[in-house]
Amino acid sequence: MPTQMEKAASKTMGAAKMVKGSVKGLEGVFKTLMEEHGEVSALLLRVKSSTDIETRARLWPTVRMELTSHEMGEVGVVYQAFQQNPDTIELALHHNQEAQELSSLIGRINELSFDDPMWPSMFDELVELVQHHVAEEEGEIFPAGQRALGAAKVMELEEPYLAKKKAVMEQV
Repeated sequence: MPTQMEKAASKTMGAAKMVKGSVKGLEGVFKTLMEEHGEVSALLLRVKSSTDIETRARLWPTVRMELTSHEMGEVGVVYQAFQQNPDTIELALHHNQEAQELSSLIGRINELSFDDPMWPSMFDELVELVQHHVAEEEGEIFPAGQRALGAAKVMELEEPYLAKKKAVMEQV
């Protein structure tokens, strides 16, 4: 579980991402997703910057839960809506492939002990994958989705996304 300082850093980074989303003209679920990107990125960087096994053990469950619930919520709600629209179906298929890669890597990391010599390199791979994924979504996919789906649909997707994410969190 993150310390108070780590929680504050995570929330601050999340708030900054949400503001960035607003400046880009994103609304609803996309602003929420950007906020979550910021929050988990702060935790990822905290783990990556530490060689302390206790820090890994303390933060990994939160990182794993946040990444897993976020991706499953996206796939089950947001990208499901993308699949219904001819302008975004290819984006959905691409995202879903990346989500499977992410899920697989999370599973492999989860099987390792925190003192395993492979843990840091696999975690670095995860950070790179997440950073690539976030840059792609925030730079291309979310703006394209906002244009294709429209503001009303983007606002409508937020509640089901949050419900799906919560349901996944209860299972993880």
